[in-house]
Amino acid sequence: MYSALDINEVITKLESSFQGISDNEAATRRKKVGWNQLPRKKTSILTLVVNQFKDVLVYILVGALGLSLLTPLINGEGFSGESLLDASVILAILLLNALLGFLQEYKAEEAIAELRKLSAPRVRVRREGIEQIIRSKELVPGDIMILEAGDRVSADARLIKLSQLRTNESSLTGEAIAVSKHLRPVHQDAGLADQNNMVFSGTLVTAGTAEAIVVATGVSTQLGKIAKLVASTKLPQTPLEKRMRKLSSLLGLCVIGLCVLVVVIGLIRGLPVSELLLIGVSLAVSAVPEGLPAVVTVCLALGVRRMAKSKALVRRLEALEALGAVTVICADKTGTITENRMRVTEHWLADGFNVQQLAHIAASCNRAVLPNIGDPTEIGLLEFAADLDTQRLEIVDEEVPFSSEKQYMQTKHIHQGMDVVYLKGAPEKILQLCEGQDISTAEKHAKAFAQSGLRVLACATASSGTTTLVGLLALEDPPRETVARAIEQAKTAGIQTKMITGDHLETAKAIAAQVGIEGGAITGQELKQMSKHEFPQAVRQSSVFARISPAQKLAILQTLKEHGEVVAMSGDGVNDAPALKGAHIGIAMGKNGTDVAREASSIVLADDHYGTIVAAIREGRRIYDNIRKFVVFLLRANLDELLFITVAILIGIPLPYLPLHILWLNLMTDSLPALALGMEPAEPDVMQRTPTPHDEHLLHGEWTRLILIGLWGFAVSLVYYLYLLSTGFAVEEARTAILMLAILVELTMALNVRSRRPIWEIGFFSNKFLVWALAFPIALQGIIIYTPLSSVFHVVSLSTSTWVQIIAITIISFLVLECSKLCSNRTYAHNVVT
Repeated sequence: MYSALDINEVITKLESSFQGISDNEAATRRKKVGWNQLPRKKTSILTLVVNQFKDVLVYILVGALGLSLLTPLINGEGFSGESLLDASVILAILLLNALLGFLQEYKAEEAIAELRKLSAPRVRVRREGIEQIIRSKELVPGDIMILEAGDRVSADARLIKLSQLRTNESSLTGEAIAVSKHLRPVHQDAGLADQNNMVFSGTLVTAGTAEAIVVATGVSTQLGKIAKLVASTKLPQTPLEKRMRKLSSLLGLCVIGLCVLVVVIGLIRGLPVSELLLIGVSLAVSAVPEGLPAVVTVCLALGVRRMAKSKALVRRLEALEALGAVTVICADKTGTITENRMRVTEHWLADGFNVQQLAHIAASCNRAVLPNIGDPTEIGLLEFAADLDTQRLEIVDEEVPFSSEKQYMQTKHIHQGMDVVYLKGAPEKILQLCEGQDISTAEKHAKAFAQSGLRVLACATASSGTTTLVGLLALEDPPRETVARAIEQAKTAGIQTKMITGDHLETAKAIAAQVGIEGGAITGQELKQMSKHEFPQAVRQSSVFARISPAQKLAILQTLKEHGEVVAMSGDGVNDAPALKGAHIGIAMGKNGTDVAREASSIVLADDHYGTIVAAIREGRRIYDNIRKFVVFLLRANLDELLFITVAILIGIPLPYLPLHILWLNLMTDSLPALALGMEPAEPDVMQRTPTPHDEHLLHGEWTRLILIGLWGFAVSLVYYLYLLSTGFAVEEARTAILMLAILVELTMALNVRSRRPIWEIGFFSNKFLVWALAFPIALQGIIIYTPLSSVFHVVSLSTSTWVQIIAITIISFLVLECSKLCSNRTYAHNVVT
């Protein structure tokens, strides 16, 4: 409808103006039309609950529950009070385990919802003649949006002003070719693809600039109408979650296979079927690490939240899994390594011009708005002009919008009743367009400024087909104070830093020297002239890349990946999107980046700081280490239980644990300690190790210790159980003692896996969450033994001498586990960067 009207009719119909509506009017309209956002389907509580039972391991446990009920029937006894009580307790424990998993996933959902708020898109608008940046959800019909290349359009809007505007509308029309826009009304029956005087929510501005008046928001937009047709969206699992699911399924199959084997052996030995069913239940329950998938999920979610507090917003969970493997950081210079706080410190004038004229061009050929809306370089130019009280002209037409390919912009203005054209951009681009004897002198001054680490811009004026140089402006953008330390930290961690910039080579080299980036420097022009064989070698040997085009940035990335590097690539512009998407970890700028760059990335930096990239890598390594720790812990604990029961069956002694005992044991020693291990502080040497190979198995280097320690736990339990039976202990008393020993020994395993260093070096209480996770099950077990609950769980009180034995064995076992680190650390030392 609005596309068929001329601009003035649209503005009148929406009761707005070229200066926009007021904030109060916007608030009034928002009450009528709602927020400018699409409804997001949130996972329901019921779905989260049901999801706790969608796992092969849980199916096995439910089967075990059924077998516990069937066993009395097979024996011809019918349902007894004791069998029903056992089944009820097992069911209660299953539900409690599901509750823990639900709470963990619910917290993960809440953490991700918080991140959505933090990374909400923003839009530049004009209200009552004042330009400002607001959250896109605050847009209402009648607002004036100001768009430029790299922006994602936040609402449907009618164009009222533009300069060489092109948008990518493939998200709506399926057409990948960018569409050129105009201001003329179109036929009222024109289809969506033919409404070229409109921009639509969710589409991308690929070139040019524009102003547009919002005509529809939220579900009323074209994108909103499509969203109504989408019933639900299921988030994909991360690669790590898939590996955990595969591991769980593999364990489930192994359990079934072992159960079949033991049952066959039992039948051969002539054991009764009811006893074999009980054995099958025990084996199934003992091998299942019930909390594994849920703990992985919550560990990742907590890591995401911690990184958000450190100014790194994770958009894709798989990025956390790749962070620990990063070997190269390709970082932008401006804003990431430098402060992105530009101020003019030097200038040079061509003959016949003064500094007022130079500042006049710099301020007029400029789209920024003081105090802080727009590109920092352009803001710095406006501040320079303001200090000189220099007049600024309104842009009538932006004949050449700035782009990273052109590296300059050209605008038309009206000055004293006459049309004037101004140019501003990279010296080598502007000087190519200019004529006169000052060109060689300007080149020398530009090089001298650049060698001092300054960013240099040339300003010129064009008239009657002739472009005349007016002068040069040199802006200082000093390195961030902590960048040099962060680059050194990355180097210590085996990570190389490569600086990629569109700036002058001499400027890039000067900044690199100040922050400690070592290696060769090369320009995009030099790379362009290289052969296919020379290019990879130059990329690997160089650490500073200047005057690089977006296509070359992508080529550099692909070359590094082909040579086995795991690359974290930062960027902020629309043309950085392919490289950000192609990198193992794409890192976009949150403060000064474009919407396109942010959406192509997996991590967004809220502070645009290189140091935050290094901090994110450190957190990624910590998360990976902690996931390894609790996976190893869970498998160790379940391995000794499985071996114990299997051997007990084979040698013909009473079962050491009832199915109820095993389920209780796993509940007490699996979920809470594993979750607490996920909160373990980073190892002191976490940034002194080589990056983790990206294809490395999660348990690489752990198999031997896992098996040996699992065997140790099994041996300790078996020997003590045989001792108890041989010294006249009743089976129920022996089971109580061995259950208590298993809980204590498995909890000491949690202490043991905290670090490769001895516990006395890291401190027993340095992880307060683990302290509570260990104390809680011990206290609960004491309550069960010494209260009426003992009959429910088939346990009895223990004598003082038995407690002394259990504690002594636990201490000895713990010391053996700690001493085993002395041998394993020798094989671990090769991973430390030297």
